[in-house]
Amino acid sequence: MLKTLFTLAISSLIFTTQAALVFGDAVDKTMVMPVEQLLTQPKSFLDTVVTISGTVDSVCSKQGCWMKFTADNSTMPFRIKVRDGEMVFPLSAKGKTAYATGTVNLWPQGEDQPDAYQLVPTAVEIAD
Repeated sequence: MLKTLFTLAISSLIFTTQAALVFGDAVDKTMVMPVEQLLTQPKSFLDTVVTISGTVDSVCSKQGCWMKFTADNSTMPFRIKVRDGEMVFPLSAKGKTAYATGTVNLWPQGEDQPDAYQLVPTAVEIAD
């Protein structure tokens, strides 16, 4: 009986543990910073490779080509953008913690609006 309970407990742990979803290369977690830290001075990170972490706020519902991280100190989420089909982010990522390694660049917003910043990733990990 005890052996059966032990087996059930181990089995439930194995089947409830979800592996992280990884896209592209491995995320460089040795230099990870919260997205809020990047957004305090995004211009200083322009054309620089960084690793950010954050909570996924939204995901492209058409091709999964972008997702946005929530930033507590910003009115707008921070976008992670790939070429269509390069990586396909699942809609189920919304609300989960994610990490992304890539290059920060400008994201033109259109006429009469200031440019924003985005990350073009080489690696993304959706953790939980």
